[in-house]
Amino acid sequence: MSHFTKSHYLFAIITFLFFGCKKDEEVVPKNIMTYDGTEFELSGGVVLNFGQLSSTQGNAQVLFLHSSGIKIHESGGKIDSTSGIGHTLYLEIFSPASTVLGDGEYNFDPYYTYQAKTFGNAYTVFNANYSTSEGEFHEIMSGKVTVKKDGTDYTITFDCKEDLAGKSLTGFYKGGLKIYDEK
Repeated sequence: MSHFTKSHYLFAIITFLFFGCKKDEEVVPKNIMTYDGTEFELSGGVVLNFGQLSSTQGNAQVLFLHSSGIKIHESGGKIDSTSGIGHTLYLEIFSPASTVLGDGEYNFDPYYTYQAKTFGNAYTVFNANYSTSEGEFHEIMSGKVTVKKDGTDYTITFDCKEDLAGKSLTGFYKGGLKIYDEK
């Protein structure tokens, strides 16, 4: 075999190895919540920051995640109203941070002590219709929520149980959250 042919085969092998190896891409789960085996999409979220109620308590914040059919309307930098039809998750959460939703694991507090890294009043509504005030309401009675902030994006996972039959509500959201100062 000639020197040229050997070089050609070597070049072909190197090219195959170089272009044939793809960089592994991070697999990110879909933004969804799952209830009783049914998936519901999530497309956005907001945080309403009410501040610290007392020096021994966490910063009161409302985390509101919603599907694409729900629209948030604002006036003067404050939420004015909501409209549309879709799915929502509402959590009254007590953050250790005063201006952002703080990183960490938040556990359901049935005693409403308002301690940092807990959440209390919580529910989800499927097929919420803001025109007729109808929808399938489920109060959350136990569980945990994990928050991780990276730049302007949040990664939120939750694993909770609802009130009636103790069915599981789990979910994942990764994206931005608009923060409203309600103090």
